[in-house]
Amino acid sequence: MIITNFFGGLGNQMFQYAIGRSVAIKNRDELLMDISSYNFQELRQFDLSEFRIEAGIASDNQIQAIIGRTGFVFNFQKKMNFLLPYRSYLKENSFGAFDNSVFDYKENVYIDGYWQNKKYFEDIRGVLVGEFLLKKSLGEISTTYLVEINNSLSISIHVRRGDYIENKHTNNVHGVCETDYYLKAVKYFRKKFKNAKFFIFSDDIEWCKANLSFIKNKTFIENTNSAVEDLELMKHCQHNIIANSTFSWWGAWLGDFKEKNVIAPKYWFSDSRMQEKTSELVPESWIRV
Repeated sequence: MIITNFFGGLGNQMFQYAIGRSVAIKNRDELLMDISSYNFQELRQFDLSEFRIEAGIASDNQIQAIIGRTGFVFNFQKKMNFLLPYRSYLKENSFGAFDNSVFDYKENVYIDGYWQNKKYFEDIRGVLVGEFLLKKSLGEISTTYLVEINNSLSISIHVRRGDYIENKHTNNVHGVCETDYYLKAVKYFRKKFKNAKFFIFSDDIEWCKANLSFIKNKTFIENTNSAVEDLELMKHCQHNIIANSTFSWWGAWLGDFKEKNVIAPKYWFSDSRMQEKTSELVPESWIRV
């Protein structure tokens, strides 16, 4: 039995599911999800239930059977992010680094971390593409956008602001992609495709409307039902300009186009100590600007 700990937003959840699913497939084992951390989160919610994923929810008893702890103390430790190694508890040792030992366990394992390295799951891409599909149809507004995307030479642009701006610690670590980054990326596509149409996704559309006026032939994606719908629209775009965000990383990575151009920021983190940890996150074929 494999239990993966889930926390953070949609992009993080997808990485956590991807490694758990990969480990489960390679070991012909059962994957369960520990989503109890969302009992303590006000800004995030568990979104993967909207996809056709192949994993159940772990009970307290199943978690305890693997790592020997549950209840108040365990939940408090999870909330404070200082779970200690015990029994078959596997904590990610180094952010972004590939650790093949995660696939080697004897009976049961509890996996905890971000696991933001494509090496963990790139060989099961077909499985993930099939499971990261929506269970329900898109809403009316998103369906209208999808028609427009499918009938144009579509390029998604993702602008991540939100907590990257509002949370001081998050801003110090991640920073934001400046307007100049989007200007360079749009110029690249304008030279390559004369009839390109840009579809702008953001958690701060009003900022985009005020600051991305230089982009011609654009549509702002707004009033959709959820971030999951936005991701579904993003992956249908033929090409992508992503932010330093796991959300748009997945929007680009899941897109099923043979001739795909993806532009990603050269600097994923503003903290230089973290920068080298993205070397195996961004595919070699993507263009860093």
